Amino acid sequence: MTVVITVAGIEWPKEGKKQGKIIDSTGKKWNVWANQINDFQQYQSYEVTFETNDFKGQTYYIIKSAKPAAGNASFPLRTSAAPNIPRMHDAIPRGEPSVMVGEDQRRMDIFVCGAFNNMLSNPEMQPSNMLAKDFIAIINNLKAAWKRTLGPQPDPISSGRNDDMGGDGIDF
Repeated sequence: MTVVITVAGIEWPKEGKKQGKIIDSTGKKWNVWANQINDFQQYQSYEVTFETNDFKGQTYYIIKSAKPAAGNASFPLRTSAAPNIPRMHDAIPRGEPSVMVGEDQRRMDIFVCGAFNNMLSNPEMQPSNMLAKDFIAIINNLKAAWKRTLGPQPDPISSGRNDDMGGDGIDF
């Protein structure tokens, strides 16, 4: 079966799992193989070919192949039979998948890009001497800083946001 979906969010595969999820603009979750998930971009539309799998009374939707829908940039997506080609961002730890959709994701991306660009502009940084894992660690730290300070603000009365987080010694 084939349908056009617009990506609202992406969930990376959990530790030890082979599939992640694409969340479309209606909130429907689509399973996708780990070697395909990097080809999806938030807010883009794709024409996907999929199959369904019923398990314990629930229907799962599995993307078999996808291509950008009309109006998107034209680049082919790998099919599930294609080999997994390592990319720099494949090394991102998948232990704590979280999906931020919409404005919060955009705000975090802007913060991380700006801070990262500023750090790389520092002549003492010497990015040519750094490994991919060093860049990933910096980006993950910037994301954590954003989430702890500027990130989505839950209701302070009903959340534990003002409690000390993880015994880091920073009192809130």
